[in-house]
Amino acid sequence: MQTDILIIGGGASGLTAAISAKDARPDARVCVIESLPRCGKKLLATGNGRCNLMNVNARAEDYAGNAAFISPALKAYMDRYESFWERLGLSLMQEEGGRVYPACNQASTVLDVLRLALADRGITEITELEARALRPDASGFTVETNKSSIHTKKVILASGSSAGRALGENDSFRKLLAPLGHTFTPVYPALTYLTVPRECVAGLNGVRLRGEIALLEGESELARETGEILFRDGALSGIAAMQLSLVAAGRKNLYARLSPLAENAYEILNRRRSAFSGREAAYLTAGCVNRLIALLALKRSGISPAVRAGDISDMQLKTLARELSDWRVPISGTGDFANAQVMLGGADTAQFDAGTLESLCARGLYACGELLNVTGPCGGYNLGWAWASGMRAGRSAAFSL
Repeated sequence: MQTDILIIGGGASGLTAAISAKDARPDARVCVIESLPRCGKKLLATGNGRCNLMNVNARAEDYAGNAAFISPALKAYMDRYESFWERLGLSLMQEEGGRVYPACNQASTVLDVLRLALADRGITEITELEARALRPDASGFTVETNKSSIHTKKVILASGSSAGRALGENDSFRKLLAPLGHTFTPVYPALTYLTVPRECVAGLNGVRLRGEIALLEGESELARETGEILFRDGALSGIAAMQLSLVAAGRKNLYARLSPLAENAYEILNRRRSAFSGREAAYLTAGCVNRLIALLALKRSGISPAVRAGDISDMQLKTLARELSDWRVPISGTGDFANAQVMLGGADTAQFDAGTLESLCARGLYACGELLNVTGPCGGYNLGWAWASGMRAGRSAAFSL
């Protein structure tokens, strides 16, 4: 088989690259190959099935990676995203925090319009075809697959990353890029839960806390997030905790600092001790702290839930106040790649041209999406990079024919 532009990977960035390449050079033969039985499987799971397409507030500096590398592709996409999706027939709506979703609230519709765009433009789509090797030659590349060889003038690598393996992600980008001289930054699971000792959150599985969570390394605060924290068996999850996994990855001696009660916790508890002196200690926090979280704090403070509130000493009350306003939970690590939304790290962007996303090690090869060392927070940033980098790689490959 022969083609002009071969896209390896039928995810968000790969499909965008194919459409953008064909729009830039309508006469070019463009082909997408995907190792799974269908394209876009991971896309269907994004945004809890709603597909958080992008974030209008996204800046290059918001990403983990080289902002100077990220900026050209991101800016170009932000300047034309409305016309891009309008041409494909997808209506958009914007929600709190700059998050953009399809107006119909269905991720499946996003995949539908992308695949229809491929069909309308005559782009070849082949599934269950896995690229296993890239060999540069005088007129382009020979791509060895599990079934046959494909010769192409240009290659766009959009094979995804190690995250979300249940959705078909893998680390094939390594075996394809490494023989060409590419190197990689360390990779970690990201946008995943934080693992903690089970005894520290015993009895809290399924409890949700909306508030602030800080990531500490010793006594130094590394990052802070506000939002929902979901307690799991031996883990802290929810968007706020998952955001911190971007900073926690690969580090040691970490703690999460939680504040179920405000900084003036002692004053609050002291007033309640006086007002409800004849009631059980557990009533001190009734109505202002989740009951299960409060019981665990009482246990850490050495206070029996059955003791009368009026019998609690000032020292005990201060200890309880600290446990509720400055609760420190040791972090032992993060979730694995199977549970991570994205990968932190990847192919070193220093070996790609920021203006075109072309490899500096193998001319005619372009890369886009999550396999590059570019990772954003929750809120549409990572899909935004997928569209942006796919658009830039596709147009660059087409213009270079």
